[in-house]
Amino acid sequence: MYTLVAVFQFGTSLICQSQGILNDSTIKQLRIGIEGFRNRYHSPSIVVAIVHDKEIIFTESLGYTDVENKIPATIESKYPILSITKTFTATMFMQLVERKIIGLDDNVNKYVPEYKGDLNSRDKRPTTLIQLATHTSGLPRNTPADINFAKQVDKWMFGSANYTTLEPANKNELLQSLKFIKKEYPAYELLSYGDRHYSNLGYSLLGIALEKATKKDYKDYVLTNICKPLQMTNSGFDTENLQSNVLAKGYYYNDSLNDFIKTPVFKSNSAIYAGGMYSTATDLAKYISFQFDNSSQAEKILSKENRSMMYVFKIGWKPLYPLVLHEGAMLGYRSQVAFIPDLKIGWVILTNTTDFEFSKFNEYIGKLIIPVYESKPLVDLIKYIGTYRLSGGYDSLRIYLKNENLYSSYLKDTLPESPLISLGNNKFKAQARGNYNVSYEFIEDETTAINVLNMGQLMWIKQ
Repeated sequence: MYTLVAVFQFGTSLICQSQGILNDSTIKQLRIGIEGFRNRYHSPSIVVAIVHDKEIIFTESLGYTDVENKIPATIESKYPILSITKTFTATMFMQLVERKIIGLDDNVNKYVPEYKGDLNSRDKRPTTLIQLATHTSGLPRNTPADINFAKQVDKWMFGSANYTTLEPANKNELLQSLKFIKKEYPAYELLSYGDRHYSNLGYSLLGIALEKATKKDYKDYVLTNICKPLQMTNSGFDTENLQSNVLAKGYYYNDSLNDFIKTPVFKSNSAIYAGGMYSTATDLAKYISFQFDNSSQAEKILSKENRSMMYVFKIGWKPLYPLVLHEGAMLGYRSQVAFIPDLKIGWVILTNTTDFEFSKFNEYIGKLIIPVYESKPLVDLIKYIGTYRLSGGYDSLRIYLKNENLYSSYLKDTLPESPLISLGNNKFKAQARGNYNVSYEFIEDETTAINVLNMGQLMWIKQ
């Protein structure tokens, strides 16, 4: 039991919104909640898309992406997604590992010779690509070359300067600063669950290393190898559209003035690998659907096994069971992509405000959406019927249908014949004595056919 709380096809640009999946009451509560969270956190606009498998089952767009010119937010409005970019960099990383262009444990210095590690450290072991991808390298959050960027943000917030852009160090400045970088923490330091030493610098290093490994521009690679196959046609990088006036404007809500102040434009420079992308709710819905897709087309982008590996080992993503998620944040913007792999549901939240807290919002959406998909009614009991055998032929049992109920031959000489009780999601139980139950968990393959039974802490293979 979970405690939390767009159809697209490769080769086409069709996106359909499902009708009738959510009842009117759920839709009404979602709309009330979204308006409430928008008002609570003073966001000029908010865009939400909720996904199930390959369908967008709900959308909402409120407010303005440009307050001054009263440009309304839509599902196709472009927002900076900032640190969600890291999940694309991580996907690129896993693609190159899968294609044997790089190795998980490759030394960063192999691709970025400017980085030699902490020269004063007694620990001379190399910093590896997997450490960068999982925020376990021990590197500090940002390069010291970003001091001007930090001062720009602080000066703007204190009202002592009025900048048109906020700019981290450029790539050359970052590379020159690497000789001064010292590790802030031990590599692979044991932390409490769900925590890690987050490093934007680490992801910039990772992106630069991947560029060197592929001999391709990072932006071109991501757009060609991830966005294009997923038909994410309205996603890109901020340097391409700074002057085109199409991105949502960022705002800071001033409590004393009770008004919005437009924030400077974020020009990512060397932080492009860690936070330089923009996208739309529709495109990010496709990105979520890709996480669930077992088709051969999806496997060509990245295998399901390696996508799952990313969630489990925190490669790019930030798992917070049952959610897998990542947020983006910068002066003027907050964004999030979140999904539950087991249930094939997820949501995108895009805002153009400086302060927005997602945990309670996730809980609110989860309480409304999870029950819709958590317990699916059994449609066909026939798929469970068959003989299941332990490896090596040590034992076997038979699942059979009688009077429209499933029965098991396990311990047939000991237990009275009684129907298995459905628990939903391919799970059943046979009651033995008192509160003691024998549990049956049937496992589906990629075609949804049953091929494995977990029972008695053992795996039984369907014959």
